[in-house]
Amino acid sequence: MFEDFLSQLRDKFIKNNEEINLDKLIDIAVSDLIENFALKDQDNYKNIIASNDAFIKRNREKWSKGFIKLHALREICLDAGINFQKQFLKNTKYHNDELIGVFMRQHVHACRISGEIICLLEGGYPDAALARWRTLYEMVIQCLIIQKHGREAAIDFIKYGLVKTVEGIEEHHRTAEEMGHETFTDEELNFYFELRENLIGNDKSWHWARKYTGVAKIEKLREYVGLDKWSHNYKLASRNIHADYYEVGSLYAMQEAKEDVLLVGQSNSGLTEPAHFTAISLSQITAIFLTAYIEDDESELDYTDSLIFIKIIQKYEKQVGEAFLEIQKS
Repeated sequence: MFEDFLSQLRDKFIKNNEEINLDKLIDIAVSDLIENFALKDQDNYKNIIASNDAFIKRNREKWSKGFIKLHALREICLDAGINFQKQFLKNTKYHNDELIGVFMRQHVHACRISGEIICLLEGGYPDAALARWRTLYEMVIQCLIIQKHGREAAIDFIKYGLVKTVEGIEEHHRTAEEMGHETFTDEELNFYFELRENLIGNDKSWHWARKYTGVAKIEKLREYVGLDKWSHNYKLASRNIHADYYEVGSLYAMQEAKEDVLLVGQSNSGLTEPAHFTAISLSQITAIFLTAYIEDDESELDYTDSLIFIKIIQKYEKQVGEAFLEIQKS
């Protein structure tokens, strides 16, 4: 690619009676080429943005019925969550309740992640969207376990989050010098170590769910809540997160490919499964949040709105799948 350019530099060296040093030759070439590239950066950027915007416009048009329903479902789930929050905030009994607090935060995360997935789908990255759905699936599993075992499980889930925070602090302290970052003092580090010890003692293998399920790995936890049938889809999502060898043709984005190509960018194929999976998982997490304590005879919450919202959400969840599948078939 750079042969002619390097040849001209060599001729210049010879003409000036300079010794041809490869390292010096490459340094000069890189400096000149970067300067040349920089002159085209702005135009390249404009072309890339224009091309990307044009693709997204076409992709939205192709899958418009599906995107309309998916966006609507997400907005309904948001409205339902906000409405339920207003319900329980009327009663001070629930202001610091661990179970509702965990479900509310999981629901917030699910709504945000669903928005990220929609952006990836509209942008033409269905396999990245599926990888992001993996988090929603894990959240559904966690919420179902907490729903079954109640407030005590929610408290342990919170503890587990704090333990993971301490692990992150420890790792930051370990790598900070090499990364050139300021980090926690030894005094601060000891504070967090003591916090972890107070939470779980010296049990390095402690996991919040083991006490209730007897297991900790996601493969076993999904069996425990009856979601093992999703294992194949979860493995597909995981492959797009982890580094390994796999054929490009196996991507959702290659579903309509007529020939073998190496996909490096966007595709308007394969959106149905990631979109529908997202709708299902978001609906499940929303329903769990909206019905917190519904089986508790002493609950002082009014679930009328929640039950109406859940029925509407279930209808929209089905319509999302139907809309995307109709477009895929056509």
